[in-house]
Amino acid sequence: MWKRPEMSDERQFDLYAFVHKLVNASWINEVYLFGSRRYLSNASYGSDIDLLIIANRAVAIGELRQLIDEPYVDAFLLDGRVAISAGNETRIPIGRWGIRHSLDGIRLWTRKAGWQQSAEDYRILKVLSNRIPAMTVARAGACPIIIFSALATEFDAVIKRLSSPGKPKTYPDLPPHFVTHLDCASGRKRLVVVVQTGVASVNAAIAATRMFDYFDKVELAVLVGITAGLKDRNRALGDVLVPTATVDVESGKVTPKGKEPAGLTIQTSPHHQRAIASWQGTEKWALRWKGKSPAGTAPVVHSDCTIACTASVIGYDKYAESYLSQNRKIAGIEMEAMGVGSAATINQCPLLIVKAISDWANEEKTDLWHQYCMKVSADLVVSMLEDETL
Repeated sequence: MWKRPEMSDERQFDLYAFVHKLVNASWINEVYLFGSRRYLSNASYGSDIDLLIIANRAVAIGELRQLIDEPYVDAFLLDGRVAISAGNETRIPIGRWGIRHSLDGIRLWTRKAGWQQSAEDYRILKVLSNRIPAMTVARAGACPIIIFSALATEFDAVIKRLSSPGKPKTYPDLPPHFVTHLDCASGRKRLVVVVQTGVASVNAAIAATRMFDYFDKVELAVLVGITAGLKDRNRALGDVLVPTATVDVESGKVTPKGKEPAGLTIQTSPHHQRAIASWQGTEKWALRWKGKSPAGTAPVVHSDCTIACTASVIGYDKYAESYLSQNRKIAGIEMEAMGVGSAATINQCPLLIVKAISDWANEEKTDLWHQYCMKVSADLVVSMLEDETL
């Protein structure tokens, strides 16, 4: 049962002032309020404030998105007979009887007459001060692709490669993330969210779970960044691992006979993993990176492998190689895959891991290859999203 929040949890939201700031954009002709806030119920405090924007010219949804800086507002743009959310691209059909019948919307403002007298009761609305609003969801093309990365530098590398206008988000109870709409070669726009999880599987699991809860339905989860590698004559620094699975090499049972590893394994999406393995653009993509490599070599994509997930950074090659006794196909060692993978499995979301080898998990471990590898792994994923291979 819903419990009315204490007064200390509430804040007043000046909808009147927000709308007047919003309509400084000359292309906005009318503003409507609809959804649960239309009924002024205290039980809607935790819900977002749904606004419908009517434009006086053709407008891209990105123009509206740039105007919304309040987490509690989900603004929709009317495009023909469909209202499209600037927040998550939810699409709500508008029937032939119009806005009032389809949405039960109330008009707040018009360019001709200003703030409407019938909207006086909606000037000030109450919201919860420390919570994220429950967004309106009527899914149709609103399912994001979420790219997870552990380090701030990995996070930045993905954002720079996206090169699409977007906004960094710092909502309470959510990890740092960036939301944008990626332009694809076909002309399609895809909702992409980049998330910084922090280091280690526990942090990654918490961050991923919160993002899955927030977006409700996710098209694909991709863990991107750098990894330590296990030396092999077929692998080189700067190569990219796209494993079929991640293996937990830390958990297990300690007995008088030694440690019995649990061997928990989480599979990546075979469909997406095969898509990368068979990508026709691999050779062209690799040649683009050859001249940027510290060694002047082109990266190779390795897909017939697994990746070990540990609780510690490994800087001793003999110890790293001992993991092969648990799974002979281990080619890399990192710290977040089990966390993201567990959250993806629970939420029935396809998982993909794309990590570039930045060192050999030995005593000579350095940061020399880090920046290059972060950029390489980010570029591979974004390039394949752009051409819709993924």
